[in-house]
Amino acid sequence: MITDTSFFRNPNYHQKTDTIETIDFVRMTEAVKGAYWAVLSL
Repeated sequence: MITDTSFFRNPNYHQKTDTIETIDFVRMTEAVKGAYWAVLSL
């Protein structure tokens, strides 16, 4: 886990409404790319 603030970004986090349809894949892609490049730069 990179941060513990998921519930600030997704009101469905750990709720019954937390389904694949509620994921913002565009934002998630950017977060994954950012983490990838951060690890590579270490």
